[in-house]
Amino acid sequence: MKRRISVILLCALLLSVFSSCAKSPDEGNKPSGESPASLTAETPTAEEGDADQPKYAYYDGHDFGGKDFHFINAPALYWDMFTSMTADEITGEVINDEIFERNARISDKLNCSLSEEGFTISSGDYWDELSPLMQAGDDKYDILCLPYRYTATSVTGGYILNLDELKNLHLDENYWNQTILDATSLNHRHYIASSAAHFMSVDGMWCLYFNETLMTNLQLTYPYDLVREGKWTLDRLKEYIQAGMNLNGDAVFAPPYEGRAQWNANGASVYGFTSYTSVFQKLLYGMEAHMIDKDDEDKMVFAASSEHFINCATKLAEIFSVAGQYLDANDDDGFSYNLNIFPSGRALFMGGELKDAQVFRDMDNEFGVLPLPKWDENQDQYFTTLDYQMMTFAIPYTQKAPEDAALLLDALSFETHTTILDLFLGNRIEQKGLRNADSIEMLHIIYDGLGIDLGEAFDLFGTLASDIKKNIPQGITEFASLIEKNKKPIVKQMQKLQESFE
Repeated sequence: MKRRISVILLCALLLSVFSSCAKSPDEGNKPSGESPASLTAETPTAEEGDADQPKYAYYDGHDFGGKDFHFINAPALYWDMFTSMTADEITGEVINDEIFERNARISDKLNCSLSEEGFTISSGDYWDELSPLMQAGDDKYDILCLPYRYTATSVTGGYILNLDELKNLHLDENYWNQTILDATSLNHRHYIASSAAHFMSVDGMWCLYFNETLMTNLQLTYPYDLVREGKWTLDRLKEYIQAGMNLNGDAVFAPPYEGRAQWNANGASVYGFTSYTSVFQKLLYGMEAHMIDKDDEDKMVFAASSEHFINCATKLAEIFSVAGQYLDANDDDGFSYNLNIFPSGRALFMGGELKDAQVFRDMDNEFGVLPLPKWDENQDQYFTTLDYQMMTFAIPYTQKAPEDAALLLDALSFETHTTILDLFLGNRIEQKGLRNADSIEMLHIIYDGLGIDLGEAFDLFGTLASDIKKNIPQGITEFASLIEKNKKPIVKQMQKLQESFE
């Protein structure tokens, strides 16, 4: 018998069960903040009378005649992320079963089925499969789960359709990620779109983890209220990092050497922050320090040489190059790995993707989740981003019934946003059979600001991004000259790509 879980009931239970408190150096014990408001998103409703289950408004009048919609995708559980668009059966695993029910509901409404094939992204297998088919006009795949990294090549090659021309794709609805749509359009044209229907776009979003137990022992107030008040900034993060570091005689291991962590697994040091160098590009994006921006005509503008970008990069270098405040740790073949260091209680903060929370389920200490910090309190909202290999949705030019594919994608996005997203977010930070309601609220704030730097999405950066990421933990702040040296070839690529969107 299929098991249907009411997300609204789950959230109500979470809100009634959980409350958090912490200590402040000035105020002692105090509540961490008000209980979060309802986490259920507002969505368009086609029917009245069923308050617990909003209805998709566009099913009526569509019958796909039993067609199977075949997706190209990443492999299942790729990079420990939930990547599947389909589920073969009810297994008792919560998300698998919800996907099964979602697809069964859509299949019943539209008289269709879904299937998928997965190909690794990092090895090139995905593009080796797709590119020859597109060149030959082969319609093997009805819908593409397309990594950002292949967007520019797909557009310039004419492989994917302009999504704005499909009336069954309601991109202005909130179940489509508006920040990503805005970030990845050119000339007001959209060729890719993102929604929670592909959970890689949720599992892959960057956030900050913090050790609640360490923070309580240090008599620090949990930062949740700072986030709610719009005051969670880089300066406030710096204060926490400085309060959390304690080298305890392990100072010789503090700086990064040749990009590898020099960390003593048997030592006593506690670092303020640990991650790996990708965190710096994510932190820059969180502070709206973009390498590429767009003007009022939706055309690309090189922005890395702006005063704001250089100020943000410089401050990051000043904070994260200090011994003990940051430990660069990405040696995943040994113990010098942030996913070992943070759970062992040896760092107050860790920067990582949402999927990393799965590693923390056996932590002795409690942990919380926060958005990336703002630059200052004048920034309108919190932002986060994804790896350039994350999946988006695109419809290939070989699709003979693009409006049908568009409606299926739209329905998948609505149903996921409405019935599974809250459950998925809670499931990913599950610990000891419980869920942290504050963190679930934070994850909604993070998801609402999910986007990507257009330069990363369209693979325009060359070596500039990697050089900046290497310089920050070493305290090298000559960003202006580095950026100027790399600007010309990037601008040339930008202009070429811009022409493809005319």
